[in-house]
Amino acid sequence: MPARPGARRRYPGGEPAVTYALLIYRTLAADAPGAAARDRTSLAAHRALQAEASAAGALHEVARLDEPRAARTVRAAAGAHQVTDGPFIESKEWLVGFYVVDCRSEEEALARARVLCPDDTHVIEVRPITWRWRG
Repeated sequence: MPARPGARRRYPGGEPAVTYALLIYRTLAADAPGAAARDRTSLAAHRALQAEASAAGALHEVARLDEPRAARTVRAAAGAHQVTDGPFIESKEWLVGFYVVDCRSEEEALARARVLCPDDTHVIEVRPITWRWRG
């Protein structure tokens, strides 16, 4: 029987899965010299993690986001909404994409994050997800 919406998945041994967000940040601009070659190299690591987590039934979502120049930020101010160009903060790092994946432990989440961090131009933030709507 499928799990009810919002139910926590359990591994075969009965231990509950914890759902983590693996947030992928990058310091290298997409159009920087060498960026395309680094992308090709890191894509193999992404494909390996996707295959492993998918085979385990632990992969929920994977997404690559467009570049920061395509972002828009909406803020409420003085009873109205303001829309501005770009990400919400000035930063050398930009959010490239994310994974939503079940893990047995924080250690497993960190191990998966290491797969996604192939060089010094990537930073992976690992954060437990406390709530998800499954529609």
